[in-house]
Order: sequence, then structure tokens, then C-alpha cells
Amino acid sequence: MTSSFPSCSQVSLNKPKQKKSSSVDAVIGNNDLVTQILLRVPAKSVLKFKLVSKKWLSIISHPSFAFHHTQLNPHTTSALLLRVLFLFKEPFIYRFLSLDGKSVVNVPSNFHCFHPDNPGSTYISQSCNGLHLCYRGIFCYIERNRSTYVFNPTTRQFAVIPSPPPGNDISLSQIQLVFDPLKSPYYKILCVSHLESTLEIYVYSSETKIWKLSVRHEDYDISPAGLSNGVFWNGAVHWIDPAGNGFCFLVDEECLRAMPHPPLPASWELNSFRYFGESDGQLHFIGLLTGEQNPDVMNMGVNVSPGMSAGQMARRRSSNVGSQFIVVYAMDKGYSNWFVKYYLDANAIAVAYAEMMEDPTVSPCLVNGSINISSFIGGNNEERPLLVINMPGEIISYSFKCKTFKKLFSFHPCEDYICSALKYTETLAWV
Repeated sequence: MTSSFPSCSQVSLNKPKQKKSSSVDAVIGNNDLVTQILLRVPAKSVLKFKLVSKKWLSIISHPSFAFHHTQLNPHTTSALLLRVLFLFKEPFIYRFLSLDGKSVVNVPSNFHCFHPDNPGSTYISQSCNGLHLCYRGIFCYIERNRSTYVFNPTTRQFAVIPSPPPGNDISLSQIQLVFDPLKSPYYKILCVSHLESTLEIYVYSSETKIWKLSVRHEDYDISPAGLSNGVFWNGAVHWIDPAGNGFCFLVDEECLRAMPHPPLPASWELNSFRYFGESDGQLHFIGLLTGEQNPDVMNMGVNVSPGMSAGQMARRRSSNVGSQFIVVYAMDKGYSNWFVKYYLDANAIAVAYAEMMEDPTVSPCLVNGSINISSFIGGNNEERPLLVINMPGEIISYSFKCKTFKKLFSFHPCEDYICSALKYTETLAWV
């Protein structure tokens, strides 16, 4: 019986000639086309594509690629980096927290061991558009014992920052990282010194690698705002105190400017201040107001409070707690004035918190006094804007769009801890 399969010799003799090129080869061989495709791939995936070929590695590793990739991809907050200090225990620990509440990832102990020649604990002071300002050393809170770094956790690149000129009297709160990837691939660091009523602002540039004196004012009173918790927004670093007094430093113009005062009620108390930060192109000042303090809020802002069931309303009435509101003040880039953007019934937070803790005896009065705002995250996706709230033993989020609460993370309610949140953004920016 004759086989119907061709012999090996027939196959080799009759094998058709392969085409020298194909559409796939044409794409891969076109560096410009490959570059345009890779520029639209998320940062973490781009880093994996370095392993595809030497050509792709060369394209992705070029500084101009990182700059253009940063400009094309929106700088949305993808997660929060929780900075937790358990009192009387080890130094700070860090956890990545997804904003959907589905995952909490313990940051590996070697995550910030980016400089093997400099052992010691790492303290992440700030985050700015994907870059972290870090301090390393045995006692990183003491200036003379610490080293300063700018670290990109996405690419794991880091840069050592020389000590600022004023010397050893600069606290962590007086150093400010400034990075606007839409304007420049270079970042800057401010060092603000206020000694004997003389204000000096030194600026370090990653482009020149040097510090320079930018502003010097004698008899300058900054006591109302202080120098802690500066916020970079709209090309300037802003400082504000719990009473709403503030000023800002325009980075490019290298000058100081006063800030408008939020429209706080005359009976405003300093302990009502909850948060100061930026998100989605706006500056935000958040406070807790009572019903007697906010007669105009109902007409000025958007009520984002959730509806409450009859049982929840009865629980609220039985608590004998008056109306309290989380009020979000916003300021647009024109610096014209602050305005009330949102307000949220704080008693709804207390009720939701009691249900999450599965403890109906939790007092709304006690809860309202313990509401701390960890972050405000703007945007216009399915859930945002989001308010991230730090409660005793719990970190929860509230979606202004869905009007729903979500548990993000739990601590042991009896543990003594301090928790703050840094916004985490992926970026290929060079340091």
C-alpha cells in the first residue's frame, strides 16, 4: 500500500520559500512604531518589555522615552502607601493599599533597601507624582545622622541628595519635594529655613545637582502657617495652618504670595481641621462643622451624604448628637477664592463605622470626634471622588459618586498607632 504522506526528501525539495518579511516583522522592525506603541503601555508592563530584545531595551532605557511616557499617561493615584507607626514598637512599616478595598499588600522589608551601602531604617517623608522623598539612617529623624534620597519605587532608581546649605537645624517638615512631569523631566527640592525671623528658601535642582538661595526675607512672620505639611499644586508649594492662614512659594517665579482664606465660620475651632492636600487639579481644605456653624453650606456645596434607613435614623436621633458635616473646600487654579464643593453628613460615617465594627453600642458622638481624613482623591471614574477616612482600628473609604462606604484595612482596635497615607502613582520618571 502506497503511503499518502510525502517522504522527507519530498518535503525538503518541495518546501515553499518563506517570505522574507511579514506584517509582524514590519512592525517590530519599525523603531518609531514600536516606540509609539510602548509609550501607551502602563509603566509596570513597559519595564517587563525590556526583556523582549536589546532593541526594545534600548528604546525603553532612553531618558526621552521616560519623559514622553510620563506626559502621555495620566498621573492618577493607583493606590495608597500606608505609613504606620505602632507606638513603643519597631520603626515605621508600610503597606500598599488598593483603593477598591480588595487587596492589602505588606511592603517587603527590602522594598526600600535601594542603597545596600547605607543600612538603617527608611522613612518616606513625601510622595509627589510618583517620586518619593526618603531618609535613611540609624536615626533618620536627626539631620546629622540621615541621608536624603529621591526614590522612584516603580523603576527602583534613586538619587542621593546633598545636604542643604543651612546645616543641621532643618526638620523633616521643612524639606519639600517638587515634581511636575507635565512641565519638566527634572524635579526640585525646597529647603525652608526660618531662624531669628529671617526666612530663607534654598532650591535644589536635579538638572544642575546644586542648591541655590532663592528667597531671603528678614522680619518675615510665618508663625500662623508654620512650615509643616507643604502641598505642591499649580506650580507652587502651599502651607496652611488649621485656622486657614497660609502662603505659597511660586517655584518658577521664585517668589512668595499670600493665599486666600477659606470661608470658615466665625466660631471655627482649630481642632475641626482635618485635611489639606491636592487632587485632580484642585487644592482642598477639609474640616468638620456643626449644624450651627454652617448655615450657608447647604446652599453652596453638593450634598454627597448617603441615604439612611429608618433604623439608622432612629439610632442617630437616640444618640443626641447634633448635625455635623465633613465640608470639602476647594480652590481652582485661578486663586480667586475657596468655595464649598462637597459636604457629607458625619453621622452617616459614625453609623457605617458601627456597622463595620459589628458593635451597635459604638457612640456616634465618640466616633465623630475620632474622624481623621487620610486622603481626598479626586477624579471622575466609577467611584471617585473618594474620601479616605482613618477611624479607630479601621481605614474606610467613601465614594461621593456611589454614596457608599467600603472597608479598606483593619487594625487591632486596642493597638496604639499613628497612620498616614501617601498617594502612590506609577511613573517611569528618571531621578
